[in-house]
Amino acid sequence: MRLFFAIPLEPEVRDGLAAVQERLRSAHGDVKWVEPENFHLTVSFLGDQEESSLPYLQSIGEALAADTAPFRFEVRGASAFPRNKPSLKTLWVGIGQGAEAWKTLVKKAEPPLLPFGVPREGGLMPHITLGRVKSDQNTEALRAAVLAEASADCGAQTGTTLELVQSFLDPRGASYKTLNAWQLNVTNQEQK
Repeated sequence: MRLFFAIPLEPEVRDGLAAVQERLRSAHGDVKWVEPENFHLTVSFLGDQEESSLPYLQSIGEALAADTAPFRFEVRGASAFPRNKPSLKTLWVGIGQGAEAWKTLVKKAEPPLLPFGVPREGGLMPHITLGRVKSDQNTEALRAAVLAEASADCGAQTGTTLELVQSFLDPRGASYKTLNAWQLNVTNQEQK
């Protein structure tokens, strides 16, 4: 089972991301675009796990949600990984306000997830993936399009839910199934 923990996005934020994605498409790069219904803010990517690990992972998700206050975050600014290399691999939009609250959640998740291969302080760049670049076709036009979207504002939302999601890969792309969802602890004071 290919699994990850994520914060789901509200429809208005997904629409803002889809608009940026559409403008990036005009560069005609060789990109496998993420379907807008699949946009999410990853907390921890677990990769392939045994089904027998589900009860433990569910207990981790429940504990993380109980120990995390809802937090507001802004979705803004397109960029790409790697940043300083000739080839682009991943196109994404980052998180402005709220990034520190997200990092706190990621760091809380790391210790109990170490046995599942999640790296300590791995990937502390909050982002939402728009697409994965398959080749160097039209790289300069794609790079220019990403730069033009560097200050794109896709909206803001309050993260209120943590989900454990299963990812299915096939030649058409990924599809997701939410296995569990937990409300972030609404009794904690909201982090700003």
